[in-house]
Amino acid sequence: MSLPRTLFALLLLAPAAAAADLATLDGKKLTGEIVAISGNELTFKSPAGEEKFLVTNLQSVTTGPNPKLPETGKKHTTVELIDGTLLRCSEIVIKGESVELKLLAPNGTGPKTSPRTITVPMRPALYAVNREAGDLKLEQDFRTLVRTRGRNDLFVFKKPTGKDLDATAGTFGPGNAEAGTISFTASGEATAADRRMNQLAGMIFNQKIDSLPAAVCKVIDTHGNELVAQAIARTPQGYAVTTVAGVKVDLAAAQVSKFDFAAGSVKFLSDLDPVGLEMSGTDPEPYQRDKTLDKRQIRLVLDPAAGKSEVYPKGITLKAKTMITYELKGAYKVFRAVAGVDADPENLSPSQVKITVDDGTQVLFKGTVKKGDKPVELNLNVTNVDRLKITVESDGTVTDLGNQVSLANARVLK
Repeated sequence: MSLPRTLFALLLLAPAAAAADLATLDGKKLTGEIVAISGNELTFKSPAGEEKFLVTNLQSVTTGPNPKLPETGKKHTTVELIDGTLLRCSEIVIKGESVELKLLAPNGTGPKTSPRTITVPMRPALYAVNREAGDLKLEQDFRTLVRTRGRNDLFVFKKPTGKDLDATAGTFGPGNAEAGTISFTASGEATAADRRMNQLAGMIFNQKIDSLPAAVCKVIDTHGNELVAQAIARTPQGYAVTTVAGVKVDLAAAQVSKFDFAAGSVKFLSDLDPVGLEMSGTDPEPYQRDKTLDKRQIRLVLDPAAGKSEVYPKGITLKAKTMITYELKGAYKVFRAVAGVDADPENLSPSQVKITVDDGTQVLFKGTVKKGDKPVELNLNVTNVDRLKITVESDGTVTDLGNQVSLANARVLK
């Protein structure tokens, strides 16, 4: 979802706001505090003074610590709404047509606080409920069911072995919290039957939606809940967030980790699945997401003379004789990346490649990237581009061994 030119809400922050880190889409970074968000502008105060930013130019404003996610392997429930909101829960209770969510996050910031509780309408807000989150194998099964869902709801259950998930297609009805059941009409059946909630591993919904409001940002709290917001208001305690799906959530100021204004406006290629991938040549290697071909962090030398390098958490690495294609559907305006060769001191291989970026009808960029040279900054217009194709070839060498390129921070922006 893209950020609109005008925010739906007025967000005013108190003068005593906590320190925050602001980052723009073009790489500018400031430390200070948010003064206000009004209309399509955010006012930020840093040691240099107050400055106004268009929210469409912002990457994020971080106001708290990184989210505290559930421990690896700890079973919990994840609830996804139709707008992309993700909630991490310890328990769900279905009461009629509403679902009460007990979040893993506490209601306050003290040591003896109760779980935060949110109530959402089953329709049209719910998209997917996975009660087996934390189990990697079952999570993979669940995502497969989500991807392959048809025109019905899915009642997800464990197979008798308990090691796999399966699903029955049909339509969910109201739940009975006291009886611990939910009504479900299986496809092909004329009447509904009550099914036990203790047999339910998950729920996947086929919701009918005409339209949704635009998102202004994604609000991420300190326990990893992600709220795709259509409106935000300042309250004496913190923030009142209204999601695009219409769910209202109150957050204390200390419970907010980040306001992600680029959510939906920027997509990193490493977070997208390519629609085309061709690899050839000598000993072809799969491309890597957010890593080098040696599966280490991406590090590029920005200033060869000074030996200055920088690590990039996002990006893709391609070996020579690789062609990769991403579907943009004309939704983005700019493609940006820093193209360079891995500066890992353990990688001694020389590398020199030719990169071609095209949209299927015309070449957007063609150039050479060589190890030891300063990286190439790509800033390409991809307005109305349906498919973006990146081709990497060896340049001036008989073999493609060692020839590779990392496209650090490769991303498309709206």
